[in-house]
Amino acid sequence: MRVEKLTWEEFEKAKAKVSAILLPVGSVEAHGKHLPLGTDVFAPLEIARRVEKKLKDKGIEILIAPPIWYGHSFVLNVYPGTINVRADSLRRYVRDVMSEFAEEGFKKIILLNGHGGNVYPLLEASEEVAESYDVGIILINWWMDFRKEILEICSSQGHAGEDETSVMLAIAPELVKMEKAKGEKRSAPVRVIRRDIGLELFPDGVNDNPQGATREKGEKILEVVSDKIAKILEGML
Repeated sequence: MRVEKLTWEEFEKAKAKVSAILLPVGSVEAHGKHLPLGTDVFAPLEIARRVEKKLKDKGIEILIAPPIWYGHSFVLNVYPGTINVRADSLRRYVRDVMSEFAEEGFKKIILLNGHGGNVYPLLEASEEVAESYDVGIILINWWMDFRKEILEICSSQGHAGEDETSVMLAIAPELVKMEKAKGEKRSAPVRVIRRDIGLELFPDGVNDNPQGATREKGEKILEVVSDKIAKILEGML
């Protein structure tokens, strides 16, 4: 069930039946010239939909909260369309949203993150809420936690790369411009923080070669990731 589609009375009744609430978190940022700015939200939303269905088939009900669209994206802020939120602002905002869910009586909150820059702010927000409320928070970074499984499907993984492009081809192929899909893997021996470092590490907003992406690979990734998450949650909810 999607929270935003419920009335307050329906929400109140749903709280008594569900085992947890799932909060997707992503970003609005450049993903090359071939993927939409909302890629990091579209992916966790679709994974959440599949996880909900798989859990429901097992007799476990969850609620899916409206996503948090804006994330911390300092490195890619050199590209138009990237809306960067300071790490501390994101931490405090997500903390307040989760605190409200805890006040509503939820004992389990699942954070389904789709963006690398959010990892540390979400971890800190989760620790703060866990200190203040009797609640368990499950933080899932889908592309990191299931990297092994993804690399059994794709030859490489990276920002706007083969894996993300494949996932978007499965979710919304009409938003993918494969004729513009190009890039290469880049890395640095140490972390360098500079305003324009994204131009070096993410040329055109890409860090990987997306040309091997297919809809079939994306469907496999979405299925294996959602299946793994559902099985993990089944044992925790």
